Amino acid sequence: MNEQFLIDQIILYLGQHQRFGGKYNETMAYNRLEQLRVMIGLKDADEATDYLIMKMEEVMAA
Repeated sequence: MNEQFLIDQIILYLGQHQRFGGKYNETMAYNRLEQLRVMIGLKDADEATDYLIMKMEEVMAA
């Protein structure tokens, strides 16, 4: 798994959670966020969330 794959997965699970709800989508989004955190070397979930938001803003600006 690479960084972009994890980001895409997080976005997918959060979108499904927003549309359909469910504990599975919420849990999988958090698990992928944790994997991203470890991969990038961030210290906590807040930093990983900030990193995810920064990456999403870069894509939207392009």
